[in-house]
Amino acid sequence: MIARYVRCALGRAASIGLGVSEWQSRVLLLLVAAILTGAATVLARPLSFVGLMGPHLARLGGFRKPVAQAYAAALIGAALMVLADWIGRTIAFPWQVPAGLFSTVIGGAFYAALLARR
Repeated sequence: MIARYVRCALGRAASIGLGVSEWQSRVLLLLVAAILTGAATVLARPLSFVGLMGPHLARLGGFRKPVAQAYAAALIGAALMVLADWIGRTIAFPWQVPAGLFSTVIGGAFYAALLARR
């Protein structure tokens, strides 16, 4: 079944000719990418997630030049971790929820919003 979706890489016309649904293949590929990103985040900890998401968020935020994008990525990553840590400490006050959980939720939601805006 997966092999049927891999054929979609040949192009839209070829995939339609083979009977592959473009919408289903996109949803499947996005789902696989989301699962793999989540697994990588769990294994590599939230700091690497912020390191991966910061440049993408900066680029989608409108920063195109390399120096401006690097500064924006650093500031976005720092703000994301501070916000995630603050939420993790205040949401269930006597206990602390890991900042990595909230950085993934906040960063993923913001990234999805930027993609939807585009």
